[in-house]
Amino acid sequence: MISVKDAKNYILVGTQALNEIRVRLSDSAGFALASDIYAPTDFPDFDQSAMDGYGIYYEMGQREPLYRLKGVAQAGNVDSTNKIQKGEAVRIFTGAKIPSGVNTVIQQEFVQSREEGVFIEDQPIFVGMNIRKAGSQTQQNELLLPAGAALHPAAVSCLAGFGLDTLPVIRKPNIIILYTGKEIVAPGTIKQMGQVFESNTYALINALKGMQIEPKEITWVDDDEKQLTDEISLALPKCDLLLITGGVSVGDYDYVVRSLHNNGVQQIFHKLKQKPGKPLYFGKKAEKLIFGLPGNPASVLTCFYEYVFPCIRKLMGFSQVALMEVHLMASNSYQKKIGMTHFLKAYVRDSKVEIVDHQESYKMNSFCYRQCHYSIG
Repeated sequence: MISVKDAKNYILVGTQALNEIRVRLSDSAGFALASDIYAPTDFPDFDQSAMDGYGIYYEMGQREPLYRLKGVAQAGNVDSTNKIQKGEAVRIFTGAKIPSGVNTVIQQEFVQSREEGVFIEDQPIFVGMNIRKAGSQTQQNELLLPAGAALHPAAVSCLAGFGLDTLPVIRKPNIIILYTGKEIVAPGTIKQMGQVFESNTYALINALKGMQIEPKEITWVDDDEKQLTDEISLALPKCDLLLITGGVSVGDYDYVVRSLHNNGVQQIFHKLKQKPGKPLYFGKKAEKLIFGLPGNPASVLTCFYEYVFPCIRKLMGFSQVALMEVHLMASNSYQKKIGMTHFLKAYVRDSKVEIVDHQESYKMNSFCYRQCHYSIG
């Protein structure tokens, strides 16, 4: 058996990013950028009003008693003929291009419109007030987003603001799930005594959907070495990552490791110094990656987030691959054997971690709380 730290290192060292593709901006959610993106222009690329109000020319300490209204500057109006002199004002709206001569925008709540012009109420005024200067967010050729950045909604919005419509990204992996076990039956069917409802694929499918990935195929395989060997042989050419649940331990009907060996898969490790999920398997065949996940549902989900999740993120080119870690004090005690890492279900209350009951690998009720993952090395 190897340590959790060594297992994670073996996985990440043995995982390389997939090939680059281009996608439309509207389809880019869930991807990572394949290369740095630099600003093609300043943003904003013209001085614009930050408020609905009135644009004036202002010299420090020289407030006019009344400003003669001259024209309207509307957002999106490309007419640049508006030009004001000292003592004049232009009606202006949020996002509109600042007309020539305007160096200050007064918010409309502080302006009184009269027949002979506009009167500015007594309030502080300064040059540049309520004006968004060109390049105030980003200057041309400045790094917008680095390679490996996640294309979440804010990132996509930022890039759209520069007129980009396609992006270089690392493609998402093709993932196939095989699940084994003669005793499992599908939810919604009638089960006999001794059978259990299958739940592992539901956990994996929804965990992958949380990463905005749809598995390519999902196939049940009987506890039979030949059938499992054949299904692995069919799956490997079609996927980048193969996930197998169940049959990975050393029981009489656990055929996963032998079936993978039959297909020429190189074992990187099998069995970890951890609980739950001790029988976890990781192997490779050329560029194909294979995880043999335990059959108990809490073990499957724990192993997914601790090992499969960062592996997928590495395949997709993300610079940040692991789940976020925080270090907090535990509010209750827990005992374990020396040398084993325990992954516990817990939740945070008052900035402390509270370990919940029902930690056994077959129990999922503790995973249903609003939990965090808490590890003890």
